[in-house]
Amino acid sequence: MTRRLGLLVTDASPLITLAAGEALECLTMPGLRVLIPDMVYFEVTQDLARTGAEDVVQWARRHSGQVEVVVTSTFAEFQVLRAADRRVRSKGRGELSTLEVLNAEIDRDPDLEALLLYEDNDVRSRRFVRGLPERVMALSTGDLLHELEAAGRIQSADRILDVAAGNERDVPQQRLTSGDREAQEMLRTHLRPAKSRGE
Repeated sequence: MTRRLGLLVTDASPLITLAAGEALECLTMPGLRVLIPDMVYFEVTQDLARTGAEDVVQWARRHSGQVEVVVTSTFAEFQVLRAADRRVRSKGRGELSTLEVLNAEIDRDPDLEALLLYEDNDVRSRRFVRGLPERVMALSTGDLLHELEAAGRIQSADRILDVAAGNERDVPQQRLTSGDREAQEMLRTHLRPAKSRGE
């Protein structure tokens, strides 16, 4: 029996976009665990005055049983380096922390199923996406919203993206579907009522 990892947030962008769209609750709607590497969480919340930062903190607290900020050595190392030199930047470390979390979960359960939530258009060229196990798939923020709309969980994906755009998020790419049908179907399965899944 496959243990479902759920949603693993690969970088700060999906959190910022959903916070700007006043729609962080969309991440918990499929009923899956939501894992956020601590490095990614730091990138979003290090400046609470930035768009969505405080919202992410409050949302994570409200869903503390379902949303987990995962400790990584990538972030621990970053903290040490930053203590020595405040100019050290986090660039690229969010992805490294995601890879660290994913590899640790795969080591524990080689048959796990997971959806990696991303937003950047070049996600498929990155090393942690190219070598994914068969049952680990990449899902865009836009696909998450479109599948939630199709399942009747939200009224309108475009309305959320309009709010995000009004809060200075660049969202045209998220209005399109990525075309990753397997990832969309995996999410669709989770969104079906338990009876129709045979549970």
